Amino acid sequence: MIATKEDAMRDFILQNFEEIFTINGYKNTSMDMIAKKCGISKPTLYNYFDSKYMLFTGLWQRFQREIATKANELMANSTDKYRTIEDIIDLSLSMVQQKRNFLRMIIREHHMIIHENIDEHLNLQLRIRHEIVMALGNFIKDIVRPDILDDFSEEMIGTILNNMLESAFLDSILGDGIDHEKQKELIMKVLKHGILA
Repeated sequence: MIATKEDAMRDFILQNFEEIFTINGYKNTSMDMIAKKCGISKPTLYNYFDSKYMLFTGLWQRFQREIATKANELMANSTDKYRTIEDIIDLSLSMVQQKRNFLRMIIREHHMIIHENIDEHLNLQLRIRHEIVMALGNFIKDIVRPDILDDFSEEMIGTILNNMLESAFLDSILGDGIDHEKQKELIMKVLKHGILA
């Protein structure tokens, strides 16, 4: 939900940046191109985003925040945790599929993007990943086998689920003809025969 005119403008700029970035890549996208696409001046663009890297970061955070928000809503309204895990897998793979070309470009140009500010980029990635891992671990802890909980932390359990989801995302982004139902079925079998009660 967009709260202010400034938020609406930032979102508008990000939407246009996503389109240009997806077509041209990071290196071949300029602030001039973005300003022109948005129908604003370059100084106005800089009022909202200090650099192309900040635009990319804003876009990447928006994508991850959207998945996290929807997953958190599913977890908050859950009556069946097993079904909710399946719903989170479906939601995540669906959103990855919707943004497939954008995500492919990120993979293709990742080295150029992080080169601009590797420490900031890594810290952002680690923070986002930690939030996701902790939310997943906390959510499934009630259905994890007691012997697993005795030996492993919620964070480790969340990490395992997150790693499986990330692998499914990567397959979905890079592969053609990926069967999402089969991916979900495999993840659930691994969980049910491994860590879940």
